[in-house]
Amino acid sequence: MSELSQNPPSERSQKTFYLLILVFILPFTMAVLLHFFDLKPSGKSYGDLIQPPKSLQIPALTDIQGKVFKPEQWNKIWSIVTVDSTGCAAPCASRVHLLKQVHTSMNKEIDRIQRVLLIPTDISSKAYGEIQKKYPDLIILAVAETEMAKFSAEFNAAKDGAESNVFLVDPLGNLMMSYPEKFDPKGLRSDLTRLLKNSWAG
Repeated sequence: MSELSQNPPSERSQKTFYLLILVFILPFTMAVLLHFFDLKPSGKSYGDLIQPPKSLQIPALTDIQGKVFKPEQWNKIWSIVTVDSTGCAAPCASRVHLLKQVHTSMNKEIDRIQRVLLIPTDISSKAYGEIQKKYPDLIILAVAETEMAKFSAEFNAAKDGAESNVFLVDPLGNLMMSYPEKFDPKGLRSDLTRLLKNSWAG
């Protein structure tokens, strides 16, 4: 006969019961503690978090090819938005290029993100036409002057007197984060990776 002893049924049942407690109750308890004691997991956001997230009032806009970009085209996808009124001078062109690199670096998550450049309709489209040729997947939306001020004001998340130039909009149309003109592309990528990993939408 084997000399190995076996746990009696009652002891095995107790161990199973305690295991179930660990699996099902401990995560809930930890969530409660995090909430009531305002404990937050370690992690750094490189952009400025909009608190609370701002629900954007997005009108129907037109791209530089004259196609209507409907409000619902902001849904179910994350949007990296930048606003320009300079004819895409050097700072704008540099920003557009960096955002393309960030987008491309997202690899398998690339289809969950779109890049949007907002411009006023009264600026010559020639410069933007060249930008569009260089970055065909960039969505360039022209906004009438009367609407531009109102709509770009939706993205006015100034901090310390310096207006932000790059924004993240979630798949529900909420403004989530803002970044300065000279943003850290690695930081933006890090924020995007974290957001997409924990997002159930988009």
